[in-house]
Amino acid sequence: MKRAHKIRLYPNNVQSTMLSKHCGVARLSYNTCLAKWNDDYEKNNVTHNYYSIKKWFNSIKKECYPFVHEVSKWAAEAAIADLGGAFKKFFTKQNEHPKFHKKGIKDSFRIDGSVVKVQGKILSLPKGLKIRMSEELRFEATKIYNVTISKTAGRWFVSIQCEVVERENQAQGEVGIDLGVKDLAVLSDGVKYENPRTGHKWRRRIARSQRSLHRKRKGSNNRRKSQRDLATIYWKAANARNDYTHKMTSDVINKYAVICLEDLNVKEMLTNHNLARGVSDAALAEIRRQFEYKARETRYVGRFEATTKPCCVCGKLHDMPLSKRVMDCECGNRMCRDVNAAINILNLAV
Repeated sequence: MKRAHKIRLYPNNVQSTMLSKHCGVARLSYNTCLAKWNDDYEKNNVTHNYYSIKKWFNSIKKECYPFVHEVSKWAAEAAIADLGGAFKKFFTKQNEHPKFHKKGIKDSFRIDGSVVKVQGKILSLPKGLKIRMSEELRFEATKIYNVTISKTAGRWFVSIQCEVVERENQAQGEVGIDLGVKDLAVLSDGVKYENPRTGHKWRRRIARSQRSLHRKRKGSNNRRKSQRDLATIYWKAANARNDYTHKMTSDVINKYAVICLEDLNVKEMLTNHNLARGVSDAALAEIRRQFEYKARETRYVGRFEATTKPCCVCGKLHDMPLSKRVMDCECGNRMCRDVNAAINILNLAV
């Protein structure tokens, strides 16, 4: 079973400069190969693939970009592999056409795990880099597949993807879950997980930092400091949201083996301007992703299946606008509309 562990790094000034060079080479190789790919297709009608574009870049890098040899070769190779994968998804209509990478936006590079060693809190990379980590690797890794170094809000992180021994989940039974905005998740057994509304709590600090940023002169040191402060606030808000989401999903899968969800069309929900901010803040797609890789089995109910209007006892349909929070049926069933929906999801999935 593959698992990834993301850990913060504490490089010194020399190591930080070296990591920045790796990011620059990865960005350079990606953008150069993308420009060549586009130019050859438009002018000569030549279609490249990963191997042909990699061979072309290796033939010119010594003459045109001699500084590339100052960093590990894996940084450039992984970036070109990412470009090849991006074009594959573009040809199969899974993604849009690849775009050029910009400096300072999602700076990262990847290195093959065969040349990486992890000893306690020390991460050993090619070119003699031995960087201190904030903690040891939590997993007992039998094999390291690859290592991704990234920079977020002025801080360096490493994501180590490795093969670990799969742990057997002792949980039993099935549960239906109704995801929403008022309550983040409502289970068919009546348990509710409230929505932390992380975006609402951090919105004032973000707005204040953005106003401060726009007052600064472009290109000044104060503007760069303000940009770093704003990125830090966004990073902390994302950490708070991810922390609550991970704790909530882990708590559910420790009790139930089979998770039953509704196949929500989140993209369409975001077009409703009255709900878009709340839906985006709830991170429903991230919750679904975490359930898929944590739970033993995840089942889905079609998005067009009636889950809110039917009574879970007799099946009679009711008009249920968002303002009506209680399902009150003539058969005597009276319960929260979200619990009723979660039971319907469970029944349909099982």
